[in-house]
Amino acid sequence: MTMPPESKLLKNLGLVGAVLLIALLATLTLYEEDPCANPDLDISGAVLAEEEEQSAMVNRAIVERAACEQREAKP
Repeated sequence: MTMPPESKLLKNLGLVGAVLLIALLATLTLYEEDPCANPDLDISGAVLAEEEEQSAMVNRAIVERAACEQREAKP
């Protein structure tokens, strides 16, 4: 029994489409934003955080800002 040509074509197009979708999603998730591009986002997140998490997020924002300042100071 052989498959009609239309169903083979649809099967192949579905396979190619799935592979392209996976490749696209993999590419999009690999993008890493520069943390120094907008340091105010860390501060804003810390201010809006729950009380239990707020001090940890403030500490992280301070460390990130110091690292960005050091990186910008290097020639």
